[in-house]
Amino acid sequence: MTTLWRTILSLAVTASLTGCVGTRIEYFTDTTYPPRSATSAVDWLPDEPARPHVEVARITVRSSNYSLETLRHTMLDRARSLGADAIVPEVPMVVMSRTGSPYYEPGLLGPAGAAFGLYGYGWYTPYSSNPYILTQGATDQPRIEHALSGIAIRFEDTPTDVR
Repeated sequence: MTTLWRTILSLAVTASLTGCVGTRIEYFTDTTYPPRSATSAVDWLPDEPARPHVEVARITVRSSNYSLETLRHTMLDRARSLGADAIVPEVPMVVMSRTGSPYYEPGLLGPAGAAFGLYGYGWYTPYSSNPYILTQGATDQPRIEHALSGIAIRFEDTPTDVR
């Protein structure tokens, strides 16, 4: 019974860590490798190794809610599931959206129409009782999104006893 609870707990933790993290994978090979065990470590290498290896895929993760450390752990988990031994990271990115002018969602007769005057809401009011507006919350705030990308690699097996 403890195995069932451990499985449920690990699935819940995984779901909470990757809940709002967008992940994109670009495969570089048609070969499918078996996933690494949950206890095996996936290395985070600062440079490309000299040891012979195969580039499995490019993993890109992004989120506006989670820290870079959480994104890094998400990448390592994804690389583990692809059967990779290590990740060679690329330059991290921060994408900031430009703030625009206040956004008025059309009401019954437009933003300056009868519905606007009847209900007395505007772009500065975060919540409205009008069922016709689609925007809830501030729309004039910049969105800051962090993105990490890296190449998942798998080391080639080299014979240890060469004669």
